[in-house]
Amino acid sequence: MDAHWSMIWHQAMTHSFQEGKAFGWNKTVVFSIKSPASGTQIRLKFSNRFGSVPYAFGSVVAYAGGQACPVTLRGQRSFSIAPGGLTTSDACPLKIQRGEEIQIRLYYTNAILDSNIIESQASLLKGYRTGQYGKEKLRKPLLAKIMGVYNAIPSLEGVEMETEEPVQAIVAFGDSITALSQWTKPLAARLDRAYPGEYALLNSGISGNCLLYEPEGVFGAVFGEMGIKRFRRDVLEIPNLKVVIFGLGVNDVAYLSDKTVRQVSLDAYRREITEMAQQLHRLGVRVVMQTITPRLGVAPTMGKYDRNMEALRLQYNDWIRHAALFDYLFDAEAVVREERPDGCYYAKGLHMGDHLHPNQAGGQKLADTFDLEKLTGRG
Repeated sequence: MDAHWSMIWHQAMTHSFQEGKAFGWNKTVVFSIKSPASGTQIRLKFSNRFGSVPYAFGSVVAYAGGQACPVTLRGQRSFSIAPGGLTTSDACPLKIQRGEEIQIRLYYTNAILDSNIIESQASLLKGYRTGQYGKEKLRKPLLAKIMGVYNAIPSLEGVEMETEEPVQAIVAFGDSITALSQWTKPLAARLDRAYPGEYALLNSGISGNCLLYEPEGVFGAVFGEMGIKRFRRDVLEIPNLKVVIFGLGVNDVAYLSDKTVRQVSLDAYRREITEMAQQLHRLGVRVVMQTITPRLGVAPTMGKYDRNMEALRLQYNDWIRHAALFDYLFDAEAVVREERPDGCYYAKGLHMGDHLHPNQAGGQKLADTFDLEKLTGRG
């Protein structure tokens, strides 16, 4: 039987915000993946798409099932990824069983830059720490603790596994509500129990990301290229693409102003979502659309949110619910909302205290509400 390379982990690339200040020099990033399938070897996809200096690796090692495999690039254990570079490592032989933990340790020898943040348990350790598998206490730099963010895993865009049968990719394409992984991880666990070894749920969320707009200012770049620009890279280019879950829009409405009114209008949103959905359908890919969750009550530190913005969010959702364009409509707003006399809010106990992002309970409720047969098209 032929072997297939399947993506089992992915993150969308974006610009750096902390610019190495939190990471510094001579650090090791450690994180783990629960393998959605069994396989015989892995390889890593490295990216420096938005960097201005090389990423220099002194050592990268993958561990699974008591095995250790040094990851090499063209046979070298020490290597660098040039600015703008995208490359795939040599194949790394590891016999991995479905559900087994794969731990990856990346030792950077230069002052690395942060990027996207999708793994809450990624740890940042001082010095060279790839020499052995370990379960160290989660460590974050002070700046990451103050900002309440996860550690980034700089430069690593994907992990691929060689499997007997291709693992079908389900891509969650969204903003921080997706990137924080509160609903994606429990949904991946449900898929694994229902259809063992068949699907990998891949996270293409970027915190602060919009579908139609790229904000300016200190945070602008780190919020990533707008969804319509990154759609090809973070969705269409994923191998074995089976399903896409759309979750962008809650940030677009928050940038509504006299300057942006045409760019983030309902007509613009409807036009771009329709174009992407039709493109996916032409490729035989299933389109799952989420309604946009509430934002009323969000803290002023997270930006202005007024009634005009809320009206636009409700217009987006009304169109989504009646578009008859999608293979499955997932009404995320209905799952987490609480109707009050003055509007629609995130229900108490389901958000992180910010009235915007689902907490663990909210993420689990969202994940549990998905109809897996409608999601996968197996009904």
